[in-house]
Amino acid sequence: MRRFLFVAAVCTLAALPLAAQNTDIESLSGLQFNFGNPGARSLGMGGAFLGLADDASAAEANPAGLTILRKPEITIEGRNYQEQQVFTTSGTFPDLQRTAFSHYSQRIDATFASVVYPTKYFTIGAYYHEPLRNEGTGQVVPVINTFTGQIKTDVPNFFLPVDANGNPTGGPISAAACNQLRQTNPFACIEYAVLPFLSFVKVQERTFGVAMAFKVGTFSFGAAARSQRFNETAFTFRVTPTGDFSSISVQATSDIRNNNDVAKDKTDLTFTGGFKWAPSDKFSIGGVYKQGAKFAAPTFAANADTNFAFVKAADTTFHIPDVYGAGVSFRPIPVLTINADAVRVKYSNLVDHFVSINADVRAIDNAYKAADATELHLGGEYFFSTKIPLALRAGAWRDPQHTITYTGPLKNSNEVAAAVLFPKTKSLTHFSVGAGLAWPRFQIDAAYDRSDLFRVGSISMVTRF
Repeated sequence: MRRFLFVAAVCTLAALPLAAQNTDIESLSGLQFNFGNPGARSLGMGGAFLGLADDASAAEANPAGLTILRKPEITIEGRNYQEQQVFTTSGTFPDLQRTAFSHYSQRIDATFASVVYPTKYFTIGAYYHEPLRNEGTGQVVPVINTFTGQIKTDVPNFFLPVDANGNPTGGPISAAACNQLRQTNPFACIEYAVLPFLSFVKVQERTFGVAMAFKVGTFSFGAAARSQRFNETAFTFRVTPTGDFSSISVQATSDIRNNNDVAKDKTDLTFTGGFKWAPSDKFSIGGVYKQGAKFAAPTFAANADTNFAFVKAADTTFHIPDVYGAGVSFRPIPVLTINADAVRVKYSNLVDHFVSINADVRAIDNAYKAADATELHLGGEYFFSTKIPLALRAGAWRDPQHTITYTGPLKNSNEVAAAVLFPKTKSLTHFSVGAGLAWPRFQIDAAYDRSDLFRVGSISMVTRF
């Protein structure tokens, strides 16, 4: 007999601790986060820009680079993207099938704009940046033949051996091993299946910053104060096998108990610091540290026991990862620039004091992890001395696996379900190309970056006075 796994009882949620960090509602499973530098020029070079940082996008990428500017600049960039969230949709643990659900940008939105003004002793700038935007839906439901009504592909399941009282006696086993146990005792093994669910996610972060940089000899130093605004709504609608709603879990930057179904912006003030050393016009080194913002994002739940009225589960906090990195830029000949960056992203900030909606999992220390990632970026730019100077760019970078993953024990059904819904994902390799045209007072650049789960196109323009 199949038992459907119900992983979000409100009676267990009510006892969650306060001031926790994020949660494991299904809508956040397989969600990728990307925090690249702004600007089509940087994107075209695989995001390798920390050591070069020689245009107005440096206000966010590495503010120390602003000292190289000699004239006031205005920059604007628009990006269009497709990114994919991957859910476990079928299979038997540990042989699971994963499906990617695409999240689209329906138009090219302004994702970066800056105004930079150099003076005799220092350079100042103000900017807007949208480093994070993810909006889309996904579902884990049985796939049914529309003509026969038969289930073609079922939801993920797993098998556990049990004792006479129905308590698990070990970790998950194969279907064949389960059937073998049932030959001697029909109740010696139980099949579990993850309850079908539908999800909706909208996550957006916007930054409004002011930057300043100054130069001492061959060294430049810069800093930026950033007002970062965060907006999140993540819904999970669980349904029964007959399609009836079973429960709803939500993480949002608003109090949905007051019928406020529109998430409100939360704000945090953070800082960025950077340096750049340029002993010659052929070589430079740069480094930067970016503080991650923290935003209140309470978790709520509702089911039949509450007449589907939302109950606050915890005052959770969404911590954007801290980032620090260094880069080098080398110009072997006047028309060729080669850049390389190493960037450390503390994705583990996403699971500090992680809260599980599952009582069994919540009792396990460090059951969920998000691996800190060291991104390696490499790119170059070649200028052709045409009437209107033309630049061609190319790059690549490695984005190690960093999604939230269940790493705890597998002793009972709730723990195995967490491993089914939050498995380890794969690392991604990005490739990018770009081009630009430059006039004395105007420049336009375009770039395209792609990997197995991401497609990003960018156009940026620069005006100098």
